[in-house]
This record gives sequence, structure tokens and C-alpha cells, in this order.
Amino acid sequence: MDGLKRAWGIVSPMVIFLVIEHVVSFFAAFTFMNSKVDAAEMLSDVQVRELQEAAADMLVNNVLLMSGIAALLSILIFYRALNKEWLKRPYRILPISGVFRRYIYVILAAVGMTTAFNLGVNAFELFRYDIDYAQIARGIYSEPFYMQLLVIGFLMPIAEEMMFRGLIFERLSHYGNEKAGIILTSILFGVYHGTMIQMLYAFVFSLLMLYAYKRTGTFLAPVVFHIASNLSALAMNQLRPLSAMGYSVGIVLFFLIGLFGLYQLKQSKLFKVIPLQKRRMGDISVEEGE
Repeated sequence: MDGLKRAWGIVSPMVIFLVIEHVVSFFAAFTFMNSKVDAAEMLSDVQVRELQEAAADMLVNNVLLMSGIAALLSILIFYRALNKEWLKRPYRILPISGVFRRYIYVILAAVGMTTAFNLGVNAFELFRYDIDYAQIARGIYSEPFYMQLLVIGFLMPIAEEMMFRGLIFERLSHYGNEKAGIILTSILFGVYHGTMIQMLYAFVFSLLMLYAYKRTGTFLAPVVFHIASNLSALAMNQLRPLSAMGYSVGIVLFFLIGLFGLYQLKQSKLFKVIPLQKRRMGDISVEEGE
């Protein structure tokens, strides 16, 4: 019974988010169909099917809006749950230096690695081998750019970080081995994204975001990483195709920028861990984050 409770605690954030997405889509489709007919009007089976198809097209054409609403609702729900998880920790984290510098390193790592990856995907045209990825990308990038910025750039990263590097990773770490929690969180994050290219991308970048989390001691680090990563991808999509030389130079240059950011995170001492029991006893000894 305890095992089932723990398993539900791990998968429940994803289930909650998916349920919210479906509820938002259902109400949007229901409202759309009601707006197209009079309350007293009787429809034939053919008219009903046509109305349902029109509602499905509306959802496809507004997928970012639906995702944004679902993400906003999820953030409100996950925020309270995540604070409860943090209160269960037997320690508190105290920043000691480089409060703003840490985010510069995080942004460099995110922008460098994301841009290098996207340049590689475009240079080798890997999207040709993943039809689902290409279809999803075409649908998303056909929507207004301001909607892409709002939803992909900010709302979805915040919701996904609270879901994965927040609730799921926190619970896995509380239940057992932290290293196993890092791997399992990243696997779930990859599976959640669905397509072949996105699964690989999401798994690797989940590892990087968790690394940023552990090196900085603050949950804001993976959130900033995710936002910077998504904004970089959106910016890349606005650029024209490069020459072979341009891709080669870009991949190497941005990969080195990403490595520099990760290296600086590794070298910096950014926080201290204060055990709650010792603090209550008046012991001020701390463990530096390494």
C-alpha cells in the first residue's frame, strides 16, 4: 500500500497536468460548438459531425492557447504542493555568494547547449526522421509569435519545472537514492515529450537542469535554464538556414559557451546547507555546496 502511494505521488503531477489540459480543451470545444448553433436548433448527424470536426480544427489551431491556460492553472496548483515538499526537507539552503552570477552561468549553459543542439538538428536535418516532431513543430510555429513567447518561453517552462524538477524529483529524492531520482526524473521528462527527437533532447536537458539545480541550491536555476533554453530555440526558429560552414562554427562555438557555463557552475561555491536539527540546537555549523 505504501508503495502504491509513493508511485502515485511520483506520477500524479503528470496526471494532474494532463487532466487539466483535457478539461480546458473540452470546455473550449464545448463553448465553441454552443456558439455556432441556437439552443433550440435540432442538428442532423451530418451537421453534428461537421461541428465536431470544426471544433477539433479550432483546438489544433489554438494548441498554444490551450496549453498556456493549462500551464497557468497547473502552476497555481503545483505551487502550493511544492512548498509542502520543501518543508519536509531536514535542512535549509542558504546562498553565500554570487546570487546573480549563478544565473549568468545558468543562462550561458542553457543558451549554449540549446543553440548547439538545434544547429545540429537543422544541419543534419534530423527532423526528417521524426515525422511527428516535424508536424508538431509546424503547428506550434505557425501560431502568433507573441503566443509562442508567452507559452513556450515562460508558462510551459515554469509549469514543467514545478512538475518534474520540483514535485517529481523532490519526491523521488525523499523516497530513496538521489542519483536514481535524477535518472528517473529525466526518463519521465523524456517520455512526457513523446516524439523521438524530443525524448532524447528532453532527457539530456533534464540532466543539465538538475545539475544546475544541485550546483546552485535554488529551484529558480532550472526554471531560468528552461526559460533561456526555450527562448533560444524560438530565436533559432526565426533565423534563415545557414551555410555548412555557418552550422559547423555555430555548433562548436555555442557548445563551448555551454560548457563554459557548466564549468563555472561546477567551480563556484554558491550555497550552504544548514541541517534543521543543528540549527534548532544553536549549532551554526554548515556544509558548503559543492
